[in-house]
Amino acid sequence: MRKLPLIAFAVLAFTLVLSCDKNKNNSLDPAIEAELREIVSSYREEFGIPGILAGVWIPGQGSLVIEDGVSDIETDAPIKKDEHVRIGSVTKSFTVTVILQLVEEGLISLDDPVGDYLPGVENAEATIAELADMRSGIFNYTEDADFITEFIESDFLRVWTDQELVDYADANVPYFPPGGGWHYSNTNTVILGMIAEQVTGRTIGEEISGRIIAPLGLGGTSYPTTPDMPLPFAHGYGFEPPEDISFTDPSSSAGSGAMISRLEDLKKWGEALGSGTLLTSELQAVRINSLSPIVYNPCDDDDPDRPQRSCPEYDEYGLGIGELSGWIGHTGEYVGYTNLVMYEPESGSVVVIIANRFG
Repeated sequence: MRKLPLIAFAVLAFTLVLSCDKNKNNSLDPAIEAELREIVSSYREEFGIPGILAGVWIPGQGSLVIEDGVSDIETDAPIKKDEHVRIGSVTKSFTVTVILQLVEEGLISLDDPVGDYLPGVENAEATIAELADMRSGIFNYTEDADFITEFIESDFLRVWTDQELVDYADANVPYFPPGGGWHYSNTNTVILGMIAEQVTGRTIGEEISGRIIAPLGLGGTSYPTTPDMPLPFAHGYGFEPPEDISFTDPSSSAGSGAMISRLEDLKKWGEALGSGTLLTSELQAVRINSLSPIVYNPCDDDDPDRPQRSCPEYDEYGLGIGELSGWIGHTGEYVGYTNLVMYEPESGSVVVIIANRFG
């Protein structure tokens, strides 16, 4: 579902960023800066978003951070760049990076079938690579009606085990045989987190903290285990009415979407993800080369202009990384929040967009 056309907004921002000419004072063209601010403001107002944070960083040409709207509709407090938000599926890019590091260390192989680790799972012959690039065919548990009902009726506060999430998926028929198509499934990265825990003896949150958060100095980023939000934070809202749904239990998304971060940290992560800072050059090449076009699935029936794309909107998807208009990174949606972090390989530019509304 694409209720917020964040991708169209992002593509316009990408185009403007790459139109910037290098100048002597290491600052963005004032006309481009003004246009970016106008795009953010217009987008926020058109779609009823309380607040948007947007950051653009262009090496050698300057940067821009936009704070537009409010963090809290009750107090009218303005949204600020240092506020924490839930980053949803951007978590997947962290989880798969850990998996690739475990491959590098010889603890697992991308060709290992998931059944070696979870023997009872549907499509057990699907490989780790097919889970990471969304070609496993394993059902997406967040599309299961029973899960959705329980999630909502618990006010998003029920505590789940990873296995319970997988069980919701296993109660449904797989979309296709392993490798037989492409379908975005949160179950894939929940399972990858479980595999990481099996081979390391530590939770995926602990692995992300030790392998990514600490080395990159992401002081505002965490893999939480409770509904609490670190201060300061931007409140997250649903669509209509704009209910405050900031406090949700992260176990509902686990390795597929549990994390919290902030604008500057996501900029650092976009650079590391896109350039392969935490991987060998060989494994980063494997990751980039895994990007392949996304084939049609029913998510796209409401968008006749992009008939060969699927939701979330990418032109290509690979090992925990998506490509859109030449930019690589990941998008994320979680209860209360929508966001995007993308890196342009040729220029090293990064764009981060955060909206404190979901739906």
